[in-house]
Amino acid sequence: MKDKKKIKLTKLNFYIIDDNYIWYLSQFDKHIAYNKDEKRPYIGVVIIVDGHYYFAPLFSPKQKHKTYKDNLTFFKIVNDKTKSDLGIIRFSDMIPVPQESVYLVDIKSKSYGYKRLLSEQYSYINKPENKLKIMEKAERIYSIVTKNSKSKMAKFYKELSCDFKLLEEKSIEYKV
Repeated sequence: MKDKKKIKLTKLNFYIIDDNYIWYLSQFDKHIAYNKDEKRPYIGVVIIVDGHYYFAPLFSPKQKHKTYKDNLTFFKIVNDKTKSDLGIIRFSDMIPVPQESVYLVDIKSKSYGYKRLLSEQYSYINKPENKLKIMEKAERIYSIVTKNSKSKMAKFYKELSCDFKLLEEKSIEYKV
């Protein structure tokens, strides 16, 4: 189930995070979600933001996502043919992650329906223009949240997001 491989950044692959690491970070930030269980763990993509590996969680499609107005906190994943929602990547909840606490998801071991959803999501996020948007949004929200700006926009994004700088410090202190 858990395949500890080096993080590859040529494609946006799906990863899960070690439960102990999630528990550890959740002590410092209320935005961090827990793994559900071995069948449906907290899956996301890993990207580099400000020199750190960041895990940006993926959320399955929900009715409420249809009403979301586009902003920096998420990236909508859609089926190009049917235009149906396939889920979102949530940048406001991204967390820094040490390479030792990241596991590549074994898609082949999933049920047919879940495997198909992950496959469609994978195809969509790895289109060059979408991958670029994902990287840009992650970097932009990180920049806004970590700067000392007092603007209304900065306040809005800071309230919705993890404390990236604090979590980076705690990630460095984490002992496997």
